Amino acid sequence: MTTYLAFLRGVNVGGNGLISMAELKDALSAAGLSKVHTYIQSGNVIFDSAATSNPALVELVASVIEKTFALTVAVAVFSLAEWRQIITAAPAWWGQDDGWKHNLLIMIEPYDMADTVTAIGELKPGWEHLKAGKRVLYQSVDKQYIGRTRTGSKLASSSVYKRMTIRNYNTATKLLALM
Repeated sequence: MTTYLAFLRGVNVGGNGLISMAELKDALSAAGLSKVHTYIQSGNVIFDSAATSNPALVELVASVIEKTFALTVAVAVFSLAEWRQIITAAPAWWGQDDGWKHNLLIMIEPYDMADTVTAIGELKPGWEHLKAGKRVLYQSVDKQYIGRTRTGSKLASSSVYKRMTIRNYNTATKLLALM
């Protein structure tokens, strides 16, 4: 058995995509996943599975959600080893300054990382940082200027926004500890 982490995009945000995490846990357990648990209400699911294919697990989780809640939700899945590597490979600046907002932009297939970075556009030096990792983008934005940056307020209007789900530094690192 391998431990996995699934991210659900757009779940329980702003009164939309409402999913009971307790019901989701039960539905995923009934679908054959084991040791299923969730962390906070924003669509973070940890589970064990004998399956070794991330695409198959993405399909399983998405289909369970569609059947149980009548919602189409984009899903990204990472093994424990993959998630550990993502957190340990983070740039030195990520998560370090309390005056900055630190996020992990988790990419959802299909996407092209080069196209994603290009679509985000030119960063404001000194106000924001962005670095591509494996299936993620590490993002830090000075809270003073967040409304005037590419990766702050303008990201949601970019063409690539629907191909990602975002978790803050604390959630991203806590999930590794929970796995």
